[in-house]
Amino acid sequence: MASSEIETAVQPTGPNQATNSSDMQDTSSVESTVLYEDKYLLVTPKGITIHRYYFPFFSDKFVPWDKVEYVKTAQELGVKWYEIKEWGMAIGDIWWNCGWRLIKNPFSDGWGLNNMEYINRTNIVIKVKDSTTRPGSYVENPDMAMTEIKKIMQQHHSHIE
Repeated sequence: MASSEIETAVQPTGPNQATNSSDMQDTSSVESTVLYEDKYLLVTPKGITIHRYYFPFFSDKFVPWDKVEYVKTAQELGVKWYEIKEWGMAIGDIWWNCGWRLIKNPFSDGWGLNNMEYINRTNIVIKVKDSTTRPGSYVENPDMAMTEIKKIMQQHHSHIE
């Protein structure tokens, strides 16, 4: 192995970078113009960043708009109770970020279970081109987030209503 190959092989990657150079995406400038942001989701003209996505380090997942087929609420998709999980994948193909999805936030709402109407209204699912797993995210203000997402989707996908 040549010296340059060794250096390349041991270069550290940050939590937002893939280890395969063909999959690497620079997320340092992703936050250029913020269209929507909460603790779980960031929407910019460049793409969607899902916070608290990867287990167990809470690192982010960035999806550029040209890789997005659709973004819909769990309600629009008819997501069932067995497809929901606090973090990770339940039964189905949705990988959820870490959020107060099933259990009420004990720091603000007290302990208890959220109902499916609330869960489906406050979570979004992203279909990524050429991926069998759909990222899902809790959203603090789903109406505002989806308004901004729909505007961007119309710009990037002119066939969307």
